[in-house]
Amino acid sequence: MQTTTCSPDQKANAYAREEMSGSMPPEMRLMRGRILVAEEELLTVMTESGPLTGRAAVSCLVRPECGDLVLLALPPNKKEAAYVLAVLARAAAETAMQIDLGAGARLSADKGAVEIAAGTDLRLSAAGRMEASAPTVTFTSAAVHWLTHTFSLLSKTVEAVCSVWKESSRERETTSQVWTQRLGDSYRHVQDLDETQAGMSRTLARETVLVHGRVTYVQAEEFVKVDGGEVHLG
Repeated sequence: MQTTTCSPDQKANAYAREEMSGSMPPEMRLMRGRILVAEEELLTVMTESGPLTGRAAVSCLVRPECGDLVLLALPPNKKEAAYVLAVLARAAAETAMQIDLGAGARLSADKGAVEIAAGTDLRLSAAGRMEASAPTVTFTSAAVHWLTHTFSLLSKTVEAVCSVWKESSRERETTSQVWTQRLGDSYRHVQDLDETQAGMSRTLARETVLVHGRVTYVQAEEFVKVDGGEVHLG
């Protein structure tokens, strides 16, 4: 990270230019007050001198609420608005704090970790997209629920390890070049039609193959062969 530091001469010259141009505000005095009216842009604060109108300073990240004890910066000119620098105490301790970051913000910890801890719930919401990027992402939870209209997963390798796997859908379509399954036992219950279309089909069993149905057809266009040590028909 590149750091720029002004020399003492540069600072003195900058202050001199601001004083000559009149852009540097005169000194302000500090005062405490109570919020009477908290609107989105303007705040009405009761002070020892009476009610004053002001706005939250950029440094006041916590949005003031009615009844809060705040620190004010009062300009020498009464025509100018006062600035609320900080919220000193909340009117109610259980009131949730709202942090206003204006047009946006970036939280950076280049040399350490960032941790967000909540005693009860943690909610994240965005009007647009929400992105997360990291070499490794780990979720640890007793239960995870995904509620979404469309779910898309793009990955080179997907590995799932669980004791019980259940899924339910109205329709399922799977496309794969090679599909290999290794199962201890396999049971399929198809209510109506079970159709397989293949260039070739082969079934190998170490012991017994049983095909049973009320009506069974074995049909070939050219050739049918039945071979075995013993063949029983009927």
